[in-house]
Amino acid sequence: MKKILVINPIGTDIWDLSDKEYLSDNAHNSTVVSVTSLKKGPTSLETYYDEAMAAPGVLEIIHKNKDDYDAFIVNCFADPGIMGAREIANVPVVGPGQASMTVASMLGHKFGVISIRKKAESMFDQKVASLGLEDKFAGAVGINIGVNELLTDRDATRREILKAANKLIEEKHAEVIVLGCTGMLSFAEDIRKELRVPVVEPAITALKIAEALIDLKLTHSKTALYSNLEDCRQ
Repeated sequence: MKKILVINPIGTDIWDLSDKEYLSDNAHNSTVVSVTSLKKGPTSLETYYDEAMAAPGVLEIIHKNKDDYDAFIVNCFADPGIMGAREIANVPVVGPGQASMTVASMLGHKFGVISIRKKAESMFDQKVASLGLEDKFAGAVGINIGVNELLTDRDATRREILKAANKLIEEKHAEVIVLGCTGMLSFAEDIRKELRVPVVEPAITALKIAEALIDLKLTHSKTALYSNLEDCRQ
């Protein structure tokens, strides 16, 4: 049995139940998915400030549960706190942003990301560069709908996602589309039906990467990039 803890890095549990149902439905039969959120934090992650505010809560949860799970997922495309979390845990800590863009880079010459805000487009340039995927990145297009408004008018959100996807395909020559927010997960199937290219949904991708790393008995190296905190504090 594989035990995976999914951390919603926000100070509200409104997504926890639906995320647990969605991820559990798509998990392997031997995987048990648990979902939790922060005691205190932002209501959504749309800025660097939000990410910084969320990171301490993420680290606290992983520190308290580091011996109880086979992997952790920080369930936000921004991957807040995962670098430090990988130094705390001795099991895989997966970020949907890194996982989905890495997978997308294998599926076509270039991938494009649909972001929440127009201003987030430049943030993705930095994130892609940090992953070494610049040569595979076609660009990002924002839909200007906040995370907490994605489900307010599903038809409008779906239209904006499709509009952004087609712009990435036609103008930026993206061959793969990445949904740049885990809050878009419920739109993935509909979007796939409308497009002629692969559509990568980050939450499921992170789950499958976590399951694969557990099966492969692999976790993060702590010889250079990541430190072993116990050794550092001796």
